[in-house]
Amino acid sequence: MKTIQKIKFLSFLLLGLIVSSCVQDDDFQTPNVSYEEPNIDEDQIIDVTAAIAYYGGYEPVQITAGEDADEPVYLEGYVVSSDESGNFYKTLIIQDKPENPTAGIAISTEANDLYTSYEPGRKIYLRVDGLYSGEYANLPTIGVQNDDEVGRIGEIDFYNRIERTGIVEELVPSLVTIGNLGNAPLNTLIKLEGVQFPEELNGASYGNVDNTYTENRTVENCEEEQTIIRNSGYSDFKSKLLPTGNGTLVAVLSIYNNDTQLFIRDEDDVMFDGERCSDEPVNPTEPGLVEPPFNEDFEGGTAYENIDLEGWSNINVNGGENLFQFRSFGSNMYAQTSGYNSDEDPYETWLVTPGVDLSSVSSATLSFETKDGYYNGTALTAFISTDFDGDVTAANWTEITGVTYSTGNTDGYGDSFVPSGDVDLSAYAGQTVYIAFRYLGADEGITTTYQIDNVSLTAN
Repeated sequence: MKTIQKIKFLSFLLLGLIVSSCVQDDDFQTPNVSYEEPNIDEDQIIDVTAAIAYYGGYEPVQITAGEDADEPVYLEGYVVSSDESGNFYKTLIIQDKPENPTAGIAISTEANDLYTSYEPGRKIYLRVDGLYSGEYANLPTIGVQNDDEVGRIGEIDFYNRIERTGIVEELVPSLVTIGNLGNAPLNTLIKLEGVQFPEELNGASYGNVDNTYTENRTVENCEEEQTIIRNSGYSDFKSKLLPTGNGTLVAVLSIYNNDTQLFIRDEDDVMFDGERCSDEPVNPTEPGLVEPPFNEDFEGGTAYENIDLEGWSNINVNGGENLFQFRSFGSNMYAQTSGYNSDEDPYETWLVTPGVDLSSVSSATLSFETKDGYYNGTALTAFISTDFDGDVTAANWTEITGVTYSTGNTDGYGDSFVPSGDVDLSAYAGQTVYIAFRYLGADEGITTTYQIDNVSLTAN
């Protein structure tokens, strides 16, 4: 059986004084520990996405190896948090990969001084069978059950469960924008570029100098989009003045209820040493274009109205009235069209994204989801163009291959949307691209209904 090497605690843990972002004291003792490389069966390991998936809403759900099973289950991940400066409190945050993570989760614990053994980039395993997967204020979290919430794992139990490997990877923060923070995975390391603290915060410190209350500080980009970084009143950098320049911010992406929050490990994550924004945007995107990551979930539309999103084109090639419409089912909104009752032969309509500016990226990935209904033939195809100017018949279009479409639901609709898979568009790096969904059917021919959702184009 294939095994994976990982670290195991051997020595008895001495409980020290609590040292964290809530209670900070320089007089503490760190438990004396030693490690050796143990073996864990690969089939006992789950990733972060699987751990999050245990939770289905409402009360936390216990993680097990299966019904009536008592086999251990280990969660693997890479540490992205650090409580060395006191800005993280009794929490170890891990993501699934050191670069391009797809999921992250917070481990709630009573343990402190985690940075001494579990620094950023350290690969760890946590035995999670018997623990609970849930959310704390909408943040995916692992811990013990505390009524209908996730509580903290006891310190001794935590150290008995966690395994420290000898692997330390370089973490590569995911480049995002303030406007797209809501589309990035929570509990992962992100990077914002071209940001600064507002001018009214000149002379302000990171936190409250006179008390230990947590303080929110606003950060903005040159388009005046804003978010907050949350700084503990127990952090050792709270009295330091905020930098007045513009630059790069690295932080752990978090949330509290519906409020997006960023947590820095220390002030070194704030690299604002460039010139502040002028009246004109820095490196502005051409009007009408959007920067990656680009995401559209069609929420916010009105069912049965034609799709009329900013920058999108919804075109019936033959001049007919039928177009892609907003539709909804089970509180989920999506795009839909069909040749049924169209009175058009052929019925050809195109739904085209805004131009996505890939001029400053080296790679790009497209994904979307589809669902078919009353299938009687294939009618949906995805295309890409670099010269679309509003007339789909004049542009040069290339069919996007390697895509998975929903198909074959002849007696109704599929139970769920089908992911297209990740489509590599790196060949288009340095250009502006338009993604089109063409429906080609007929009232007396192919009338399959197609639904489209969660169109995403990310880049690095």
